[in-house]
Amino acid sequence: MSKHDRIKQERSLEPSAKERQGWTAGAGSNRGGLVWWGGGLAVVAAVAAVIVVAFGQSGKPEPASARVSSGPAPAFSEEDVSSGEEISDGGLRGKNVLLFFSEGVMCQACFEQIQSLEQDSAELRKRDLTLINITTDPADVLSEAVSAYGITTPMISDESLDMSNAYGAVGQGMHPNTDGHTFVLIDRSGQIRWRKDYTAMFVPPGRLFAEIPAMR
Repeated sequence: MSKHDRIKQERSLEPSAKERQGWTAGAGSNRGGLVWWGGGLAVVAAVAAVIVVAFGQSGKPEPASARVSSGPAPAFSEEDVSSGEEISDGGLRGKNVLLFFSEGVMCQACFEQIQSLEQDSAELRKRDLTLINITTDPADVLSEAVSAYGITTPMISDESLDMSNAYGAVGQGMHPNTDGHTFVLIDRSGQIRWRKDYTAMFVPPGRLFAEIPAMR
């Protein structure tokens, strides 16, 4: 059974009171209005975490993909799970693009990271940066999380790992078969100008912007 099928099968499980309370409390600290449909996404996150641990304990984890930190940005053609619009390297040519690869629905802090950057949209505009988010979650699961967190910037479901492997984001975090917490900066000409794999699941925007090179 694939990871996607197993997640969909387990989504019918009723969450424990502890899970429901944990996600509701976390949501309250975010926007005050976030409710995880009785903990449904908490179950998804828990199941995903179990699957990841199982892979890690199998003795055959997927190897970390090679980091790509300079040169031409690898080509990609994906889809925004919210709008359905195509997102490609060619379509973004002429823009300064900040790619954010994260662990996805199993990582609440990763979505808080996206929220914090969107709240600092003035700084993104000042730096002329287009934020694109990528996780390896299935599209339907990721779409629900995007709606729940109120994410407005493009979100890519890279369940195939094609884009994540191409940019060397897989295995750079806590788990061998998901993305870590990686930012990649691509300039208008399609060249990678900066990259950093953070060990922390949340980087204060002020610190992040201080480390991102200024773009023209």
